[in-house]
Amino acid sequence: MRYLSLSMVFTAAVVCFSGCKSAGAEWPLVAGVLDGPLPADTAPAHVLAAIQNAERFHEHDIMSDTLSNVAVFSLDEVDTTSTEGYGMVVMRGAISTTFPHIRNVRPPLARYDGKAQTLWLTSSAMEGTGVAVERLYAIRFRDNDSAYIAHAPAQPYDLQQQLCKRLGYAVNGARMTFYDGSDSIVTVTDTLTDMGPLDKEHPLWIGEQMVFDLSGDTPSLLVTPGVKYAAGGALAYDCMPTLRAPLTFGADGTISLGRLSAVEHPFEGDYLDEDNNEPNLHIYYDRSDGSYSVEIGIFRLTLLDDGIGTVDGDNLRFTATDAAGNPISGIISLQGDTAVVKFTGSRWDLLPNGSEFRYFRDRH
Repeated sequence: MRYLSLSMVFTAAVVCFSGCKSAGAEWPLVAGVLDGPLPADTAPAHVLAAIQNAERFHEHDIMSDTLSNVAVFSLDEVDTTSTEGYGMVVMRGAISTTFPHIRNVRPPLARYDGKAQTLWLTSSAMEGTGVAVERLYAIRFRDNDSAYIAHAPAQPYDLQQQLCKRLGYAVNGARMTFYDGSDSIVTVTDTLTDMGPLDKEHPLWIGEQMVFDLSGDTPSLLVTPGVKYAAGGALAYDCMPTLRAPLTFGADGTISLGRLSAVEHPFEGDYLDEDNNEPNLHIYYDRSDGSYSVEIGIFRLTLLDDGIGTVDGDNLRFTATDAAGNPISGIISLQGDTAVVKFTGSRWDLLPNGSEFRYFRDRH
C-alpha cells in the first residue's frame, strides 16, 4: 500500500504544504499523507480460487433491505479457507453476485438508494493503528438481478487532493481554526500540552482518517485532520474535529466534495470492541440537558450500563457504577474513528486507574 509513515521523510510532490494559500483567503492549507493513488484491491490468488470454487460460504450480514429485496454479506471463510479480509456478496431476490476483490477488514457499510437504484458499499482501503481509510463503491443491478460495479470506486487520494486545495487552518497558541476556503468551519483547542511545539513546516495533515457516512440522502465523506509535532512520530488525533463533506457524482464518474462542516455531537454513536468486533460502547446525546448516556462493555470483564457523560473541552468525562456498586469515572477521547476510554477514578482492583480500552465507530 502506498502510505507514508510519519516516522519517515515525506516526499510527496503533489500535496499542498503549509506555505500554500487557500483560494480567497490567507490561510495555510493542510498537507496530504497519501503520495499517490492506492493500488486496486486484489485478492490473493489462492483466496480468489477458493472463492470461485467454494461449495459453502461463511458470511456476516451487512445489510438487508426487505423493501428492495437487496441484501449484502461479507465473506469470512469459504469451505475451510479464510478469505483473509476479501470478498463481498450482493443479493437481489434469489440472485447472488460475488465481488471477491472488495475488502472487508473493517465492517463495511451498505445502503440501497431506491430512487437512484444504487447500492452504496464501503470497503477498507487502509487500516492500522490510527488509520482508517475507505473506498466507496456504487453498485447497480441488471435486468436479471445480477449486480455490477457502476463506476470506479471513490479513490481516497483524489478526495485527499481536493481537500488539500481547500482545507485551511490558523493556529493561535493552543487554538486551531479550520477553514473551507474563506469560511470558518470550527475552532478546537489542542490539549496535548506534553507533546511540545507543532511542526513548523507541516503541522496539519489529512489522509489517514477518511471514511464514508451513508446515513443521509447522499453519501458523505468524513475526514479527521491529524497534528504533527516537532518531536516527530505518528499523527495525533485526540483533539481534532471530524469534518463532513457531501459527495456529488458527475455523469462521467467524477466525484466532487461539497461544503465542509463540523460533525455535531461527535461522541454520539455505537462503537465496536477492538478485541472481538462486537458493539461494546454506546454513547447517546440527551438533547433535553446536553449530557450523554454512556454504556461501556469490557470484553470478559464487566458492563457499566449507567454512565453519564459531559463534554469537557475535547474529552467526554463520565461517571458510572462498577460491579461492586462503587462510583467509577474516566474520560473518553476521540482519535478519528476510534474512541479511547481511560479510567481515572476507580477503586476496583480489576480496573485500576490508567486502564485504557479502544473501540472503533460502528457506522451502520
